[in-house]
Amino acid sequence: MLLQQLGIFGWKESDENLVLASLLTGDPLLLIGNHGCAKTHVANKVAQALGRKFLVYDASKAMFEDVLGYPNVEKLKHGAVEYIQSPVTIWDKELVLIDELNRAVPELQSKWLEVIRSRKIMGFATNVKWVWSAMNPLSYSATQALDDALIGRFALFLYPPDVLQMEEEDRIRVATHINGDDAPSLAEWTEGATAGSVASGDVEKIGESLRDILTVAGAHFLRLKQQMPALAEFLAKFADLLARETKGEVALDGRRLGFIYRNLLANRAVEVAKAEVVGAAIPDFVPSARYVVQSSIPVGLNDASLKREEAVHSMEICFDLLSRYFESGAELDVVNLVYELFTTNDLIRKAELLLTQDLGEFALSKAWTDLMAGDRDISLLAYTALQVEARRPGTVPQELLASLCTKIASETLSTAFIPKLEDDAIEYIEDVESLLERDTDLAKLVAYQRVSALVASGQVNHKTIRNAARAIEEDLETFERLLAGSPGNDPMKGEEAA
Repeated sequence: MLLQQLGIFGWKESDENLVLASLLTGDPLLLIGNHGCAKTHVANKVAQALGRKFLVYDASKAMFEDVLGYPNVEKLKHGAVEYIQSPVTIWDKELVLIDELNRAVPELQSKWLEVIRSRKIMGFATNVKWVWSAMNPLSYSATQALDDALIGRFALFLYPPDVLQMEEEDRIRVATHINGDDAPSLAEWTEGATAGSVASGDVEKIGESLRDILTVAGAHFLRLKQQMPALAEFLAKFADLLARETKGEVALDGRRLGFIYRNLLANRAVEVAKAEVVGAAIPDFVPSARYVVQSSIPVGLNDASLKREEAVHSMEICFDLLSRYFESGAELDVVNLVYELFTTNDLIRKAELLLTQDLGEFALSKAWTDLMAGDRDISLLAYTALQVEARRPGTVPQELLASLCTKIASETLSTAFIPKLEDDAIEYIEDVESLLERDTDLAKLVAYQRVSALVASGQVNHKTIRNAARAIEEDLETFERLLAGSPGNDPMKGEEAA
């Protein structure tokens, strides 16, 4: 690994690839971790290897004048705005690290928004190409909640490992590693010699490899953008499913979707480029893409937000439901049916998908579990499912059969809602009751579902009664097909996944 050669130990290669992806696109990166986990060190060594002008700003105390510089009074006399540069101003820097981000008070946090997003200050362009930031977990004392607008400026969120999370061999490397800030007085007593673990010449060679990888990755990024047309469709569906799964707590906006899109392309471009330049193995795309998506969504950074473990679990579920988008040669019609299964409010369509389509064990099991856990009346679906199971054993997960029986509510067949007809609708009571005259339990369930919805709508008239009668007959035809094991019309074949 390249980071290890720079004296940065214990990182997963997947995280190294995301660091390179951030370098490739220039989209901002936020490092979250405890003190001493080399957040600043990694930014410093990467900038050193690439030969870029680098500076660390402490967001908790950096004043506006430190970053911007003081106005040039002489220029102001002539109506021109110019700032006097110094070694600590940002204008000529190329990679900056905004450290201690969540120790800055809100007023100081807000001044970094323009720098992070557009690399500008007060509308003036800088030479900055990469903006990284670092922070401690919110559990640390003196930390502040981050503004949502500030969090939204970052494309990637990485969690560098603590030393006790590393393998023993990496802990040994950490203990024996000496970087440029360690043992600063040693050279005084060794005639100028230092004991640094990584020689400057080695850093330059690693920088050459980094540049070669990023150059090759740039070409792959453009190629992949053309070869993966289904990626944007995946993200559109993923965002919808994730919002539903988390009950709106993780709602991705347009900027976030753009970040994830570029991160997926950049990460894959880096993986392919590393294989070509340094002979690294190319990871399987599905698990790699899953990790990129998880690392692209900010959760657990503030107390008010969803806990990270819960959010990551929801992300994994939604990703896996749609993961066929990334399988070579996959037909997207099945993925689209899975998406429809989890988004349709039409119980009959949901029953049709559950009982006749092979959507994969994971999708079907989750859909059944969600239905059982919800508070929606699924008597019609439950009755039909049990009838189908009796004819075609194995259609319904066996562990849910007993619970499914309890979902057939006797009150579903009640005519208690008929008295709700009032005012002008009372004259249609005989017509409404005639819709309920059915010979079988299935037909009664279908009719009561439709008539109940009709009465609840408050729009009872000759036209709506005719529409309800037609809908009941169509529903019965659908359920007869389900009982017979026919899915009805074959779904349209989708485009092949890239």
